[in-house]
Amino acid sequence: MRMKKTVAAILAAAMVMSTGLTVCAAGSGSAAPVSVEKTESASSSSSSSSSSSASTASAAASSVRTSGAEISVAGSKVKTSVAGAYAAKKVQGVAVTNSLADVRSKLKLSGNQTPYVMIFDTDVKKSSKAMDSINAAVTALGGGEIAATLNIDLGAKEKGRYVSLSDGSVGMVVGLPKGVDTSKAVSVVCVRPGGKTTILEDTDTNPATVTFEVQAGLGTYAIVVM
Repeated sequence: MRMKKTVAAILAAAMVMSTGLTVCAAGSGSAAPVSVEKTESASSSSSSSSSSSASTASAAASSVRTSGAEISVAGSKVKTSVAGAYAAKKVQGVAVTNSLADVRSKLKLSGNQTPYVMIFDTDVKKSSKAMDSINAAVTALGGGEIAATLNIDLGAKEKGRYVSLSDGSVGMVVGLPKGVDTSKAVSVVCVRPGGKTTILEDTDTNPATVTFEVQAGLGTYAIVVM
């Protein structure tokens, strides 16, 4: 089992010497994420949003899973509660861990809405501004290896149409890419449209996976091994 690091504390200490980022705790306890907001203007991820939509459309058809479908996550079968396009290929499976009822409640869905998620690989060519923010956060953490980067859009379907959401979050488990050193600590750097960057800790104890909260709407999530 890899040793967990309290990422919030590490980040806060690392940022004391930084003049470009402002650090603020988003709650108490070791599992609380830390919000890292750029003080400079960050229209950053908006450009990645449009390219993400195009990438999603092309990958969705062959990657759609229904609610309750079994997905292999790092060799273990996990039932994902949310239907969607699970198109990421660089990780060993992705699944939403909350029950469908919990997801509906957490996302505050109406009676006609069903949750839907789109997940696909991204990189510096597809999401250059988001990757700039991710690299800055990794540097602030003291360095680390970016094992994989995902664009995740968590929304809903209503009468056959996709509905964007902005409130709530759900738990997601991701199988680490093959070849990653599972003895090391893992965290997730999330960049949202507008440039807000959040560091999320791995909340599970499985060395082959990382579990974290995915916010409603579009975000770029980098899995970082330290």
